[in-house]
Amino acid sequence: MIQTQMDRSRNVDHAYERFMKENSSSMLRAIEKFESIIHKSDFKFGRFTIPTFMKPHFLTREQERLLENVCDALVRMVDRVVNLYDQDVSIRKMFQLSQDAEDLVRIYPGYSQSAQLARLDSFLEGEAVKFLELNCDSPAGMGYADCAEDILFGLEELGSFFGEFQFDRIKRIEKLLQALLAAYEAFGAYETPQIAIVDWKTVRTRPEFEIIKRFFEEKGYKTIICDPRDLRLKGGKLYHGSFRVDLVYRRVIFSELLDRLRDVGDLIKAYRERAVCVVNPLRSRLTSSSTLLSIFSNPDYDHYFSAQENKIKSEHIPWTRRMSDAEKFYGNKKIYLIDFLKDEKETLVLKPANSYGGKDVTIGCDTKDQDWNVAIDKAFKENWMIQEYIRAPVFSVPTPSNRNIEFALKKISTGNFVLGGSFAGSFTRVSDENVINISRGGGLIPAIFCESDVSR
Repeated sequence: MIQTQMDRSRNVDHAYERFMKENSSSMLRAIEKFESIIHKSDFKFGRFTIPTFMKPHFLTREQERLLENVCDALVRMVDRVVNLYDQDVSIRKMFQLSQDAEDLVRIYPGYSQSAQLARLDSFLEGEAVKFLELNCDSPAGMGYADCAEDILFGLEELGSFFGEFQFDRIKRIEKLLQALLAAYEAFGAYETPQIAIVDWKTVRTRPEFEIIKRFFEEKGYKTIICDPRDLRLKGGKLYHGSFRVDLVYRRVIFSELLDRLRDVGDLIKAYRERAVCVVNPLRSRLTSSSTLLSIFSNPDYDHYFSAQENKIKSEHIPWTRRMSDAEKFYGNKKIYLIDFLKDEKETLVLKPANSYGGKDVTIGCDTKDQDWNVAIDKAFKENWMIQEYIRAPVFSVPTPSNRNIEFALKKISTGNFVLGGSFAGSFTRVSDENVINISRGGGLIPAIFCESDVSR
């Protein structure tokens, strides 16, 4: 029989591990069941099941309040920078957009908020949090997190444990739908929209689209998943075949749309003519660039923000600079910046300004000197970003070993959703590597807020 008595003076994370160890036989069976259900679900990246573990990332109410306050403030600041882009030449020059990109960013989407859907990726440890990436172009993971959480809480073997504590379970997809509908209403439309989840046919996140589509349809919204190349503008309306599209949930990334403008002409024309509501708007390209972190962490731009906002930036944004800005600091002497990058290699990260999926992120302390020199050369040629290296926190996950439950330490990053301007829950990615990303083989577990102290 599963034991449920636990010492409430200890934190939930500790209590969960103790519960698993004290009930190892039933927990081993539960892990087998959990993995079987996960494999049969849409918790997949392409054809492969996303690595996960039978343990949520437990977060405290204090951490919830911290993330809510900081994330909501950061998204407000993100939108302010987008507005400044139209007004301030110095801000505009920071982004170095091509003419085609500039044309798309300049299109007014029919509503004011640029970062309608945002995921702010952080290293959270105790009540200290640093935000390393602001993903406000096409943020993903809401469906995956809900899927894994629902499976965890559906396991009867864990029911007695989950019943001991008060958990704040946020339905992330429901918050997503609410944010989409809020943008649609601000757009000026009031009839029940037909929704298209739009991305290329070949993307590996399509299983998450299926999770989201099912939820939308359960709520009464007709939904399709389609490739942007298959959309047609007819009679002032956007269609996929005979399906009229009123609201586009844009999952296709801005840079990829830009590369295939000729192939997606009808979608862009419908967006320009406001024949369809598109969320996120294309101007959110500005909000997902690491250039934004360079603005936030540079005191030269503090006059655009309030004293409280500057305090938030200084506490929660690591030092970040464009290569060109860092070079100016050395009097435009490239050789001195190169010396700095080599001397401070162990404390720095190099990354493209507009990368995603962890692509080309180069961490100095993980990189051989010759490979670091190659990254420096690429960084100068393509104007990458330099960022202060922040050590990843660690988290223990259960792993079966010789008919026992063992716990292994993994590095983690916590993605925090702000949907429609309000905090909407989190998820946590886990990895053995310092670059923690599903595209690079990392895993995912839901982050759940609860009443009790936890260690991380």
